Amino acid sequence: MHDTDELTAIVAANDDEIAPLRERLENAVEVKDGPRRYHVGTLRGARVVVAATGDGKRNADLGVRRLIQKLSPTRILAIGLAGAISDHLVVGDLLVSSEVLEGERTLAWPDLQWLEESTIATEYDLGRLVTVDEILSTPDSKRTLWGNTWRDQPAAADMESACFARVAIAFNIPYLIARVISDDVSESLPDFLEDCRAQDGSIDKRQVRWKAFWRPKSWLPLFRLRGRVQKSAVVLADFAEDLVGGVA
Repeated sequence: MHDTDELTAIVAANDDEIAPLRERLENAVEVKDGPRRYHVGTLRGARVVVAATGDGKRNADLGVRRLIQKLSPTRILAIGLAGAISDHLVVGDLLVSSEVLEGERTLAWPDLQWLEESTIATEYDLGRLVTVDEILSTPDSKRTLWGNTWRDQPAAADMESACFARVAIAFNIPYLIARVISDDVSESLPDFLEDCRAQDGSIDKRQVRWKAFWRPKSWLPLFRLRGRVQKSAVVLADFAEDLVGGVA
């Protein structure tokens, strides 16, 4: 039986990454916080709040901070996509954080006991998540980062995990992060994506569409990535439901 006083926050940078999970909520209600929207309900009897913070470091930091101040969750699970930087990982793999790095600095350890106490049917790997400042769009950039990281376990890179972790640590809230691999080490992404970032670090989708219009070779990689987001979101929803609903 779940403790009715516990509230697990499940956050993602983008709404696409969390939409399938939000649809699984039972007895869901929407809580407004200015322009932000939080969806509170239950997953297998566990109380949860589901929210998208917006992508980029600034949005991730502010989004999860505001959620904590508004609803006081007792645990935080961050989900989303990441790019592999080690050969151990392939597209579609689910990586759960054994460690979160910001540059070469390790942040406080994720709540692996939470993982151990839950009944997880979804297959996953344990490994490092490294938060980066720029999109790693080439195999060389991924392998360079891998070369600067302890190589004793799988690793992937993203742009928000350290922000989620840092805020959770600041509020003394246990956290865990899970990400599905969207691109492997050998795969290149369109080289203009970094140029499409706004001042807050988020990806300006209008800029992506505009630049892609003039670069037909980018259409297939972008279409393929879009399909991976949709499939990955379902895997993330399965894992989140197992994690929060599988604790006795």
